[in-house]
Amino acid sequence: MAERLSVSLDDKSKEKLEKMRKMTGKSTSELIRDLIDLGYDIYQLGVDTDSLEAWVDYLAKRQHMILDIEHWRVIFNEIEGVNNSEFWRQMEEIGLSHAVQYKMKGLDTVEKILRYVEKANWYEIKDEGNGVYTLILNDLKIKRFVKTFLEKVFEGQNLKAEIKEGFGKLIVVEK
Repeated sequence: MAERLSVSLDDKSKEKLEKMRKMTGKSTSELIRDLIDLGYDIYQLGVDTDSLEAWVDYLAKRQHMILDIEHWRVIFNEIEGVNNSEFWRQMEEIGLSHAVQYKMKGLDTVEKILRYVEKANWYEIKDEGNGVYTLILNDLKIKRFVKTFLEKVFEGQNLKAEIKEGFGKLIVVEK
């Protein structure tokens, strides 16, 4: 049995709802039920809104892809055995170009950048306090890859940070 529900909306929310209704061709009631179902599913998975927004940002513009961790590990197993200077030069260029992209997204501090990149599942951050972050890598073989990328992102934004290597981790120290 359906239950009637009365909800107060501000003008901005009402405008968003109306745009979504027109985009989907659904009734307001149907759209609200869909949004409740979606919100409930996301809540059940334990996904926070920052992660969800980052994943949508990563994937919606088709500039990133989903890659199974086993594929990731096989690729990095190969990369580790190859010392190709051209590959690492290109990685540096990619880091510098991401510096610009991140700046345009408002990712302009060491912490903001680290938190955003964390959503790609390269590492998990442990905030040590006072501008020190330990990045627990998802695989030992990606250390040079992550370090090279982040060093160039920070350099491209003139952010002062040192990245030290540990076993299975990187330690980022803001200067």
